[in-house]
Parts: sequence; structure tokens; C-alpha cells
Amino acid sequence: MSICAVRPAPVLNTPDFLFAFGGKTGTEIPLNERGLPFCFEFVALPGTLFQVLKYIDPHIAEVLCPSYSSKPLYVDTRFTKPGTTALIPQMPSHELILHRMELRMGAPYVWGGNWGSGIPELMNYYPPKGNLDLKTQQLWTLQGVDCSGLLYEASRGTTPRNTSQLIYFGKPLINNDLCPLDMIVYPGHVLFVLDSDTVIESRYPRGVICSDLKTRMEELLQTRTQVFEWKPDLDPTKHFVIRRL
Repeated sequence: MSICAVRPAPVLNTPDFLFAFGGKTGTEIPLNERGLPFCFEFVALPGTLFQVLKYIDPHIAEVLCPSYSSKPLYVDTRFTKPGTTALIPQMPSHELILHRMELRMGAPYVWGGNWGSGIPELMNYYPPKGNLDLKTQQLWTLQGVDCSGLLYEASRGTTPRNTSQLIYFGKPLINNDLCPLDMIVYPGHVLFVLDSDTVIESRYPRGVICSDLKTRMEELLQTRTQVFEWKPDLDPTKHFVIRRL
């Protein structure tokens, strides 16, 4: 059986949504040692198709989402309907993608976030047991974007969701004659060229910011070496690639 997202839907790596949205106290989002929510995977955009493996309870399904991962994931079926055909969106123009990215300036960094305005229904489906501070409210509703989520939202899901896929996406750049929307990427982070002088990125913990292109490249080159093509045996902490959509 297949189900299809009818509105932005949180996808988790655990069936325990009550823990993911509440933790042990009912008022927290469980975080790892880096301060990032370890239960969140991504936000499935409308039209995303899931293959149901089994139902955990009336609201939670264990699913496969081949466009994202080969591993089982979990989705709240209240964000879905039965369906067998995925919506295949057309990639927007580069200009529109960049415009949408700029509209997210100042948005918070949220690991697993790729729908910047958030999912307010989560406060109703998984109500906190007490008052939340602003940061926890943002995490609870996935209000914000992570680095690759900035592109995923702006492209409306026509680009890969994670940097582990983006390092192979598009065409490798032969030289450093950068153009708008070129991706400076390595496993764990991606920056996007906005114009000849500027990059835009969602950077933990600051959120979506613009920076001087030359300065950011100099920072990267202090610790990393640019390679033409990513190879599986490369050290992910010491290299980066530039890809062109």
C-alpha cells in the first residue's frame, strides 16, 4: 500500500513521535551532543509518495521513501492520503530558487527542516505539557531550515535533500568561475553562490545568513582542499567540491 503527503509532513527515524515531540518531560525536543534533534529526518513536501511497510498505530506508519533513503522511516498519516502516484514537480528557474532562498534570510537553523514556515499542526497533534521557549517552539514545529533544506524548499523538492547526495548532483565545476546557485558542498554542509560577491547558507546555530564569497572560500581553504569529483574514500573533513545545477 502507498500513501502520499497532502501537506508538509514531518518524517522521523523513530516511531515514537511522542518522544520526538516532548522528550522525557513533555516540553523538550531530544537533542544530541551537538544540540541537534536526532529524531528528525526531513519534511516531506506535498506529493511525496511513501510505501507503507506496516502501521504502528492508527496515526503512525513505518514507510519507505526511496527518493530520500533506503532505510525505514516513520510518518504521521494525518498528513497523508492513500495514493499510488507521486507528484513530480518541475525544477524552478535558478532565479526563482535564489529568490526563495533570499526570502528565508534570518530563518532559524533547524536540523531536518526544509519548510521554513513550519508545521503548526504539530502543536495540536503533539501538544506540549507546559510552556516552551522560542527555540523549542521553532524546533517543535520544524520552523526553519538546515543547510540542504534551504535548497530543497526553494527547489520544491526537485533537488536531493541531503549533502551526501548533493556532492554528486549536477555537474562538477572545472574552474572557480562561480555562477549564481553554484553549490560549495561537502558531507555535512552546503553553501550557495548568490552573486559574484555573496554566498547564502543556513549555518548552525545562526540560521540563514549571507556572507562574503571570497571570505568564506578562504575560510574553507584553511582546512579543506577542493577536489573535482567526490570519491567515496575521501576524508569528509578535509575536502569539498563545487557543483553546478
